Amino acid sequence: MQFKDIIGQRVLINQITQIIDSGRIPHSQLLLGSNGYGTLALALAYAQYLNCEHRQHYAVSDPEHELIADSCGECPSCKKMQALVHADLHLVFPTAVPKGSSAEKMCAKMYMEEFITHAAKTHLYTTYEDWIAVQCSDKKQGIIRETDAANIVQTLSMTTYESKYKVLVIWMPEKMNPAAANEVLKTLEEPTKNTVILMVSDNSDNMLSTILSRAQLIRVPRIADEDLIKAVASKIDIAGQEQALASAAEGDYIRAIKYMDDSNVERKYAGMFVEWMRKLFKLNMVPLAAWVDSIHSMSRDEQTQFLRYAQDAIRACFLKTAAGIVLAHRIQFGDAKFDDRFPYMISPNNIENINAAFDEAIMAINRNGYDKLVFMRLSFVLSSLLKKA
Repeated sequence: MQFKDIIGQRVLINQITQIIDSGRIPHSQLLLGSNGYGTLALALAYAQYLNCEHRQHYAVSDPEHELIADSCGECPSCKKMQALVHADLHLVFPTAVPKGSSAEKMCAKMYMEEFITHAAKTHLYTTYEDWIAVQCSDKKQGIIRETDAANIVQTLSMTTYESKYKVLVIWMPEKMNPAAANEVLKTLEEPTKNTVILMVSDNSDNMLSTILSRAQLIRVPRIADEDLIKAVASKIDIAGQEQALASAAEGDYIRAIKYMDDSNVERKYAGMFVEWMRKLFKLNMVPLAAWVDSIHSMSRDEQTQFLRYAQDAIRACFLKTAAGIVLAHRIQFGDAKFDDRFPYMISPNNIENINAAFDEAIMAINRNGYDKLVFMRLSFVLSSLLKKA
């Protein structure tokens, strides 16, 4: 991956190449931002530029929109990096345990070929949910295990093979279980010479604070609307939908592509959200329990995805009623009566507590809390708060 192939992010890329060229390279870094902002692509372009044999530098007049440097894309190191087969590039990512397989030996190395194929297909703009759906069809939760951690420790203890720098990319480090995180911790503290560790996360809340404190943070911003529209328009006809797309995507390329996809899972979530909210107004236990049972059949990742969708929808309702900001794609649920009335149930009197309740529920699901209990408790809390508008 060359920097030129990344959507937007020119200011950040130019900062990165200047740091690399200066030779003052932090040994552990955390690229934090939505996967749709290009975080994984940035990490792998970083690795390619770091070991490029003929780095290219350009005289530009507008460094906010033009690259000042990039890898050559032609040297042996670049070609191997682009194919993700460089001997000094090491990848770690979450994996789920397919039915009939043993978790004891499960690790990223077992699915490296599948991951490389998926990365090529998505041009490194992919989500954890999309990857796990490819890797394991059993709707199980993907994690980074002790086996992965042992592989990391062993790999980084070796010298480089082909290039000056050995690069470890850990995608979704928040999915490390505690045992794996603790084993990796010492490596982050004292990496071997010429080792660069790039962690790529879209949610650092679930990472150990000790790991966070040992990595230099690089916040990856949302993609500028102009760059996003141009990128999507190069693949899909979006004539007349540019502004709606930019509003819906919020700087996220993956969200933009899914927004243009008629099979978008958010359409399913909209129906579920309307059904749930209506049950909360009446708070009849029998139908509410049946709804919670239907949620129980979803994977934990799908449950988290739905909760985030619902949280975003409620925030959009508040923006409409409190500030007059209308994010149409967020407050149109396919039911005209609900679309018209529900936003006014969200006000300054309840928005903070509602938001906190969703954060708590998402954290509980991510920490393997009993999902039926989590959703039932959240339902009672929301039912009470919605009546305080």
